[in-house]
Amino acid sequence: MTLVNRRLALWGLFSAIALISQTIPPLGTAMDRVASPPAHDIQQSLRFIPDRMAHYHVPGLSLACIRNGTVEWTQAFGVARLGGEPVTPETLFQAGSISKSVTALAVLRLVEQGKLNLDADVSQYLRSWKLPTNTFTEQKEVTLRELLSHTAGATVHGFEGYAAGKPVPTLVQVLNGKRPANSVPVTIDFVPGTQFRYAGGGYAIIQQILIDVTGEPFPDLMQELVLQPLHMMHSTFQQPIPEKLRSLEAMPYDEHGNAIEGGPHTYPEMAVAGLWTTSSDLALFGLSIQDALADKPGAIVSPSTAQEMLQPVRGGYALGFVIDGNGSNRYFWHPGVNAGFVAAFFAYEKGDGLALMTNGQNTKALGLEVIRALAKQYGWTEFPADDESRFSNPWVIALICVFIVLAAYSLFRVIRRRKSRNEQLVT
Repeated sequence: MTLVNRRLALWGLFSAIALISQTIPPLGTAMDRVASPPAHDIQQSLRFIPDRMAHYHVPGLSLACIRNGTVEWTQAFGVARLGGEPVTPETLFQAGSISKSVTALAVLRLVEQGKLNLDADVSQYLRSWKLPTNTFTEQKEVTLRELLSHTAGATVHGFEGYAAGKPVPTLVQVLNGKRPANSVPVTIDFVPGTQFRYAGGGYAIIQQILIDVTGEPFPDLMQELVLQPLHMMHSTFQQPIPEKLRSLEAMPYDEHGNAIEGGPHTYPEMAVAGLWTTSSDLALFGLSIQDALADKPGAIVSPSTAQEMLQPVRGGYALGFVIDGNGSNRYFWHPGVNAGFVAAFFAYEKGDGLALMTNGQNTKALGLEVIRALAKQYGWTEFPADDESRFSNPWVIALICVFIVLAAYSLFRVIRRRKSRNEQLVT
């Protein structure tokens, strides 16, 4: 695991109703398919979820699993709001920072169309707002590749959104840190390209670039470039959520199971945290990257573009994705956390994947329990896990052993020198 110490704030009562829907896999030869565990075994492996949801004060949870080139199944638990309707596969949750991954795909589509260049100075694209210049930007211009990979030196780690009834700033006001924005100005405070530091502010700049280059409202652009082509029919970047979708939205709850006052926060920083989606739509997104890597007909981008998206720049972070795993177990993933919502998805470059969405803040441990349970069923050996998982990596164990040996040897040398000095003083 290459990024366990910087996992972006990772992930960070109701009816026990579970709804499962099987989808029809695409046509293919028997050799193309991998046998799946029986549906009964999957159901049995997830029977613990309702009790654990109650333990962690998580009202609702939705899962979708990728297998054999399709979204093989979806399953829902709990309720969209306490005392209200159950979660279904169509229930909408805020995806938090997974919005960045979806935005990155839109950027790469515009790169393929020749409208953007990953390595050009972004100042040439910005019209409605200008990136402040300073000693850092004078040494090195900021590029889209750096903004996408959190290596541009952009400030502002994340955005808390705006509670119901609070004034919502424009994107330019957010970038300038001007009221009613509740965040500081977005600037560059180290030489671009020299280090990794997770920064939502960088994706706010990307949002402004996409608006300025295309002349389209950001939600419309995302619908055109990503959501509609991938048939993510239950997804939107509209903030706040459109009235026609309100009947499908889940209500957010804090770590103690208390409702977030006023309901879902509004995020004008849509590229950072503005996506509303379902677990099945999120699985379709992960599947689209797999299809592009495999050069399947009708893929959203070319194989070379997909490979570039998944090439780590620094610290295990690529262009919109965290990259982990080794060899055939290499996978791309991203967590997402908004006020009262936690989500995560991961997908192997070849093979399975999982999307998980909840409307409870206290979801990290629960999410890890779900992933581990499914890993046993599907034989996954590398997957998003807690920080302690780094110690199961034999390479890391070897490095730790080497460090201990070197430290012990250095300590031995110091003690020996001191002993020698003492003996000289005595004589």
